[in-house]
Amino acid sequence: MTKNEGRAGAQDLLDVRRAAALVGRHPETIRRWVWSGRLAARREGNRLLMARRDVEALAKKGVNVAGLAEWADHARAARAISGANRSGGSAAELVIEDREHRSHPAGPHAGR
Repeated sequence: MTKNEGRAGAQDLLDVRRAAALVGRHPETIRRWVWSGRLAARREGNRLLMARRDVEALAKKGVNVAGLAEWADHARAARAISGANRSGGSAAELVIEDREHRSHPAGPHAGR
């Protein structure tokens, strides 16, 4: 590989912020794509880097991103299947517990 080829390859790699700006998405969406395995990325220090063409291809596919309620339902179902019922074991469990807490009817001091 020549020096120029190395630079061209490096220019085709995007960090999370640049990938999000390129496809008009929030950086957290890009991270979720990586964490879910939809988007290949590699770590370089504390940064996630991904290929520009992969980001563009995924954005063009119109990935159906689950909303929080749908994601929590999916996580709840996965937890039920795995038999995991301990509190605080994962981020999914924390979100589910928080949603359950917030969905209970408010007490007499609500809204103050």
